[in-house]
This record gives sequence, structure tokens and C-alpha cells, in this order.
Amino acid sequence: MTSSSPLGILAIATAVPGTHGVLRAAQEKLVAETVKEPGCIRYELHQSIEDPHLLVFVETWASEAHWRAHMRGQAMQRFQASGASQLFQNFALHRLAPVADSRV
Repeated sequence: MTSSSPLGILAIATAVPGTHGVLRAAQEKLVAETVKEPGCIRYELHQSIEDPHLLVFVETWASEAHWRAHMRGQAMQRFQASGASQLFQNFALHRLAPVADSRV
């Protein structure tokens, strides 16, 4: 993967029991701000149907540099300052390189 290749991100968070509504609201605000950032191709928040405490971001960035700028950017700083990241019981982030695409 080159530094100018698209970068996929899968970020999986499990909310502390009883806090998923608060965490989801903060994450929805983060989505609204992030989709306006340079290099953001896709930034979606999903919630598990079976377990509402499981929230998953599916992201595509134009490059790793764009994603890194997002991680240092104001929207992410506001999210961290809100205390929402303290509502994670578990968190995993996976950086992904495209392998096959269903679009023809």
C-alpha cells in the first residue's frame, strides 16, 4: 500500500453497559463533522442489531495522510474532550488496504 492509496478503517467499539445511547450520540456528532473533512470518502456509523452496545465505524480515506490528519483534527479533539471515549468498554481499530472491489 502506498501513502497515496485509499485507506479503509474498521473501528469497533463496545460501550460500557448503560452508556450506548450517550456514546452513539457523540459518535453521530463526530460523523456529521468528519464527512466534511478533506479526503473523507466514507465515514459511516453502524450499530449491531443483536447488541446495541456494539458500534462500528466503516471509513474510507483518500490516503493514510488524510486519515492521520483526521485523527489529529478538531472534530476528533472535540470528541475526545467530550469524554465519550471514556465510554468504551472495548475498542479495536483496523487499518485496511483494498483488495477487491464489487464495483465494475
